[in-house]
Amino acid sequence: MGDNASDETAGPASAGADTESETERQAEPETEQPARRSLRGRLGMRDMLLSMVVLAVGVLILAAISQGFSFSPGGASSDTSNLQPVDVPAELQAAVGQAKFPLREPRLPAGWRANSDSVDPIGGNGTDQAVRVGWITPGGRYLQLSQSNGTVPDLVRSAAGIGSAVPVAPQGTVTVNGTQWTVYPGVRSESSWVVDLGPVRLFITGNGTTDEFRTLAVAALGGRPVTAAGP
Repeated sequence: MGDNASDETAGPASAGADTESETERQAEPETEQPARRSLRGRLGMRDMLLSMVVLAVGVLILAAISQGFSFSPGGASSDTSNLQPVDVPAELQAAVGQAKFPLREPRLPAGWRANSDSVDPIGGNGTDQAVRVGWITPGGRYLQLSQSNGTVPDLVRSAAGIGSAVPVAPQGTVTVNGTQWTVYPGVRSESSWVVDLGPVRLFITGNGTTDEFRTLAVAALGGRPVTAAGP
């Protein structure tokens, strides 16, 4: 009897222990599962962000390629095959009617491609103007020629994007075919060359090389006078 009582007493306790162990084993996956789901959620968000970054970079690269832009030492350059050409003789002939000073048409070697032109006010007196034409050089850089009755400081400030209160000082001179040009700072690290011919100033600015500056300077000085179109 004593042995039987002992067995009966131990039986329920053992069964309870087994039941409790089984309950713990069943509960363990339940406590781990949310952690694994949370980790998968974090990994999914990180992967999504990385995919978006890669996609954005790809779009920027494709946009740059489609616009024909590339980079070269000393400044940005562009593929001239994508540029809309400017008819320089026609545009200067149209501008001569607006300008209050004589204009000349530069003749540049093959490979120079005009891509911009404008007639802009210079200074604050309301009477000075600048007739501008810009070219992409054979090396893929940019140079702009301004013909103006404005003052040299006004031309320099306009090219460099600085206000009228900022003083401008020459940085030296360059002689091209016997004519002395004065060198001034341009925008960022660019340079500007200017020569005063009395009724008009010739002003060259951009990120071209020294040889390209010289080529445009020679063409500007030797350009033929522009006359207004007939009736």
